[in-house]
Amino acid sequence: MSSLSLQRTDILKRLKEIASGKVPVDIARFSPEARLSDIGVDSFSLIELVFLAEEEFDIRIPIEGLSINTVGDVLDVISQRISTPNPC
Repeated sequence: MSSLSLQRTDILKRLKEIASGKVPVDIARFSPEARLSDIGVDSFSLIELVFLAEEEFDIRIPIEGLSINTVGDVLDVISQRISTPNPC
């Protein structure tokens, strides 16, 4: 499957898989509506999650100025980066 053809549900599934066991997060509550703070993601965990997503999806996500509060926000950033070649 090409990265460009990934849908939001596919991204969520893959994000859960890479986060599981690597980032201290409540995977059972890992849904687009979930606030990161409510599922155990602090600033350090968020950076780790971003790095894992960059590796998994072969994208670059600039952390400076990044405003992410929910899992849905993470999905939006990943989707945008996947659809925009060489965004950084």
